Amino acid sequence: MIQEISDDFLLADFGSSVTAGAVVGLGVMDCASQIMMNDQVVTVDYAITARTDLFGGLQYGAQVVHEGLTYKLQHEPLMLADGRFCVMVLEQIEAAADSIGLILANTIISANTMITAGT
Repeated sequence: MIQEISDDFLLADFGSSVTAGAVVGLGVMDCASQIMMNDQVVTVDYAITARTDLFGGLQYGAQVVHEGLTYKLQHEPLMLADGRFCVMVLEQIEAAADSIGLILANTIISANTMITAGT
């Protein structure tokens, strides 16, 4: 007998709103990893655990909104254990653009410093 999926397990207590297209549900956000370059955060991977019946069918590149921020799905959601829940690995779209600007700004500052110092 298949039991009905219940959000009471995890999502009702710790979840927040997640939207992907017309699908709205709850998910638990986790900052999985970050990549640093020259002591600056270049990119951060995020992961949202959510119900598979709602978000398991998303495809690579799908946009996911969590708490007003937009993310891009890095690959299809990964099923956990019995498949009731999945993990969506995401990259924050706005953060990527900000990080590139920060890297360029730091590069320009470093170049100007070297020119001023005569190196």
